Amino acid sequence: PDGLVSGSVDTGDGYTVWFALQLDAPFTVTTREGEPLQPGVPVEGERLALLFDFDDAPQTVQARIAVSYTDLDGARRNLAEVTRDFDAQREHVRGQWQRELARVEVEGGTEAQRKSFYTALYRVQQFPNLHGDVDGRYRGPDNAVHAGAQPHYSQYSLWDSYRGQNQMLAEIQPARYLDMLRSLQHFHDQGGKLPRWQQGPVDASHMSGDPVIPFIGEGWCRGLLPAAERAPLLASMQSLERSRRDALAPGYLPVEKPASPAAVLSGGPREAGTTLEYGIADFALALMTASSGDAAEAQRLAAQALNYRNLVDPQSGFIRPRHDDGSWLTPFLPELGYGFQEGTSWQYSWLAMHDLPGLVERMGGDAEVQRRLDTFFALPANLVPALWPFVQNQITLFGLAYYGNQYAPGNEHDLQAPYVYNYAGAPWKTQIVARSAAALFAPTPLGLPGNDDLGAMSGWLMWTLIGLYPMNPGAPLAVVGSPAFSKVTLHRPDGDLVIEAPGAGALQPFVNGLALDGETLDRSWLLLPRGAATIRLDTTRLPDASWAADSTPPSLSGNALSDFGCSP
Repeated sequence: PDGLVSGSVDTGDGYTVWFALQLDAPFTVTTREGEPLQPGVPVEGERLALLFDFDDAPQTVQARIAVSYTDLDGARRNLAEVTRDFDAQREHVRGQWQRELARVEVEGGTEAQRKSFYTALYRVQQFPNLHGDVDGRYRGPDNAVHAGAQPHYSQYSLWDSYRGQNQMLAEIQPARYLDMLRSLQHFHDQGGKLPRWQQGPVDASHMSGDPVIPFIGEGWCRGLLPAAERAPLLASMQSLERSRRDALAPGYLPVEKPASPAAVLSGGPREAGTTLEYGIADFALALMTASSGDAAEAQRLAAQALNYRNLVDPQSGFIRPRHDDGSWLTPFLPELGYGFQEGTSWQYSWLAMHDLPGLVERMGGDAEVQRRLDTFFALPANLVPALWPFVQNQITLFGLAYYGNQYAPGNEHDLQAPYVYNYAGAPWKTQIVARSAAALFAPTPLGLPGNDDLGAMSGWLMWTLIGLYPMNPGAPLAVVGSPAFSKVTLHRPDGDLVIEAPGAGALQPFVNGLALDGETLDRSWLLLPRGAATIRLDTTRLPDASWAADSTPPSLSGNALSDFGCSP
């Protein structure tokens, strides 16, 4: 009678969402089949739909809606967050978003680039999102209701987001990022392990690897975690690593032998790709372990992070699945997806960002890797921004078809690939292909090359338009790309990070100089400073093939863990 309709939806994924719908006009309601809904009498069904009839309603009907992952009372209480004044609510939320979008200021670029950039910033800051109710209660992975004084978060797209979104959040939202890390620890305490892909109060465990570890590393290595809170999170990550240590005893995860040569066409298992994913997590865990003072364990993890070497085929130079007896997958074509999830060896073979110089060497050296990347990105066709990436994206059906040797900008597994040229003696080629791929994004209904995956694609775009890219998940190290804006300011509590690129744009797309606070750095990478700092990128009309060609970013093959900038 009070105009409130409430209920719940069982998602089928192990959790329930409760809702409360408050209407401000009299109504009658029936099911799709015509059954009247009576006050206080519940209805349920697998395809339940309600039809509302507002016979005596004014021209406008206002609906206030709230949801809860906790219970029905939570949904009803959450209605308090929505005022009865629509215009006031709209202005309130608009003001909130203006403050959040103002965390980054850009100057220069085209109007379309600025719109794409700020739309990306909007998406980046939506996830992870608040999981608790207005009273602080939330449902945990143990299906019990918990309460805490701090905000509790869920919706962690961890496999997707470690390629740019995590790093941007850690830079511009450090306080919220800390609450997200604390929420992950609570998930471990209540559910027994850290999640892989948290959805509501459960670990949906989509995709592969342990991507939660580099997510934690972005906060840890930037110094966001108080000392007292490091030990519990480290123990939680160590527990995750121990749980799959035996499976990695051969130095890789073996794939089952295909039942027939034709079975290789099916896509099949994913263990080769998962081996690479675990390597990225082990590298991030090694950084945190070293910063905590356990040098011996850090070195063990660093060595384990190099397991990708055991899958580099000495004949082809590609990542090639192996079986439990040590033999290689046969037949093998890097254009096929057997042994990989949502990708092929062409797309996954660049997934060793912590040791790319070592990978380059095993692939045949700089010249061979450049040749292979040129094929991957279809240079020189890529000199026309967006044209060839658009064709590649159509070939992969927006990142859904995984056959062939093309870059797949509609999915996350090879988002880092444009920046690999920095490790193969040709930073200027990175500048071409990164700018070309960024042109796929536009402020239109078709403005994304694929599923944004809770801000993952948008995070990549933001960094790429800025002209820097965080290449090592879990470490605050960035390599140079091609800036679209003449100036970008990241407003951070400990001091603004300013990236200046005078003249940057379509007529000056190349970089031939890097400086930090006035000091010239003759290289194509730097550690992102924590306090107030200014980075300068010198831009030019024509590519400078000699710039930074002989200066390779850090790698496990040639550098100490301390060179990656993880805060002690």
